Amino acid sequence: MTEPASLARGPAKHRDDSGEAARGLVLAAMLAGLAGLVDVIGFLHLKGLFVSFMSGNSTQLAVALGQGDPAVAATIAELIALFVLGAAAGEVLAGCTGKWRMTGVLAGVGLLLTIAALLATAPEPMVFAMGVLNSSMHRAGNLPVSLTFVTGVLVRFGQGLGNLLIRRAIGWNWLAQAAPWVGMITGATISAVAYVRIGDRAIWLPIALAGILAVGSTLIPQPD
Repeated sequence: MTEPASLARGPAKHRDDSGEAARGLVLAAMLAGLAGLVDVIGFLHLKGLFVSFMSGNSTQLAVALGQGDPAVAATIAELIALFVLGAAAGEVLAGCTGKWRMTGVLAGVGLLLTIAALLATAPEPMVFAMGVLNSSMHRAGNLPVSLTFVTGVLVRFGQGLGNLLIRRAIGWNWLAQAAPWVGMITGATISAVAYVRIGDRAIWLPIALAGILAVGSTLIPQPD
């Protein structure tokens, strides 16, 4: 008896999906590493504010408002607004570049970071760039990914662990959720070491990585 075509394609399709997810997770880890590189430089340059972690900035905004410090509150509010505008611009850029969305978005991020470097590590283009970066990819196969923040990643990781413990889920796919976190921590650590040694010139590291990823993205299928 001939096996139905849909069943015959099943294992091959599963391998293709697994390969796509694995490739996507590697990309997500590298993009999160790029965000980590930039965020540490911004954090050290701004002495405690973030260029990609808007949850932290929002908490500090509330503290500034509660303590009656309008100057600090205005500075933080500006960073948050620029990040939101960057995220919007990233979606516009991704939509305009179509199937080359990752390449276009990474080129835009690299350009913005270069502007920041030329303006003595100006935080405004760095924040805008991190907003844009989120549009470079949304999913690794069927797994949602977060690039410039890791709270959602850690929540999904913990939920996967919990589901495994109560046997509501099987397998180890939930471990893949840790990939962006590992990438961000790695990039942030490298950036911290570089900043201690060479100061604001460390910003050229994420610029170089953005360029490498932009060129490399032209050689692979663009993820969603």
